[in-house]
Amino acid sequence: MSNECKKFTGAELKIGMTAERSKTITKKDIEYFGEVSTDTNPMHFDEDYASKTQFGRCIAHGVISLSLCGSVLGMELPGLGTVHMGQEVTFKKPVYPGDTITAHCEIIDIQYKEKKDFYIVKVKQWVTNQNGDVVTEGIATCMPPKA
Repeated sequence: MSNECKKFTGAELKIGMTAERSKTITKKDIEYFGEVSTDTNPMHFDEDYASKTQFGRCIAHGVISLSLCGSVLGMELPGLGTVHMGQEVTFKKPVYPGDTITAHCEIIDIQYKEKKDFYIVKVKQWVTNQNGDVVTEGIATCMPPKA
């Protein structure tokens, strides 16, 4: 995963531009997320409890995969200065500790708001696991940096 930051203004963006990021999800990531979010659902932490669910073992919080998409928006496409305004999302499959997930983002719509001098951009997002299965998908609405 790159920590390099990029920045595209609304005028520089083109429909079809893409970026992606990958990360292997660890138990430590899940613990940190549970602590920050206060979501301590035993499905994420208690192997005995989770073994009795439809997933058969502990799973990562769904929003962890979505947050990887957020890192693409904020650090790569559009990049630094982007404001995430809204999100439609569907969680399709579980992410397990040890899975390597990849967030894919593609610019699908760009609208210039002339009266207010800013852009609104729609970004198709999907996250795949190491097997190529889509685990999360959705559309983000964001405002790219002005300059």
